[in-house]
Amino acid sequence: MSYETNTDLDSGPAESAQDSLFGRLVDTLNGLGSIVIALVMVLMCLDVFMRNAFNQPIDGVAEMVAASIIVIVFLQLPATLRHGRMSSADFYLGPLLSKRPIAGKFLRCLLSLAGIIACGLIAYATWPLFTRAWNNNEFFGVEGLFTFPTWPMRLVVFCGATLAAVQYTLLAWQDWREARKESKHD
Repeated sequence: MSYETNTDLDSGPAESAQDSLFGRLVDTLNGLGSIVIALVMVLMCLDVFMRNAFNQPIDGVAEMVAASIIVIVFLQLPATLRHGRMSSADFYLGPLLSKRPIAGKFLRCLLSLAGIIACGLIAYATWPLFTRAWNNNEFFGVEGLFTFPTWPMRLVVFCGATLAAVQYTLLAWQDWREARKESKHD
C-alpha cells in the first residue's frame, strides 16, 4: 500500500509497501506475469528458428502472443500500482505534492477513485464474459489449426482488475488519511 518512487528495481519495495497477504498475492501474480513474458519470448524465438531452419512455423504462436499480452498486463497491474511504478502525470503531481502536499494527496486520492471505478468496470464487464466462456466452452484461435480455451484469459482479467481496484482503494485510503492528518496539523 504505497506510492513509493522506486527506480532501483533491484532494491525491492520500499518500507512503506507493507508486507501483507494481499501484498504477497499481488507480488506472486507479478512474478507469474514475468514467467509468462519469459515463456512468450522462448516461444517466439523457437517459432522464428523453426520457420527459418525447417520452414515449419509453430501453429498458434500469434494467437498465444496476443492472448498473453492481455494476461501479462492484468497479472502485473496490481503490483505495478502497489510499488508506485504506474505511469502518471508527475510533471504536475510531483510539484503539487512538494509545494502543497495536502492538496496533492487529495488529488491523488481522487485519481485513485477514478482508478477504482475504471478497474471495477473492467471486472464487472469481464465476469459475464468469463461465465459465458466457461459455460459454452469457448475457444480462441483458428479452428482446425490451433485453439485454446478463453476462460483462463477472462479469469485473469477479472482477477487482475479486481485486485487493481482493491489496490487503488488502499492507495486512496492512504492518501485520504495522510491528507486529513496533515490538514489537522496546519
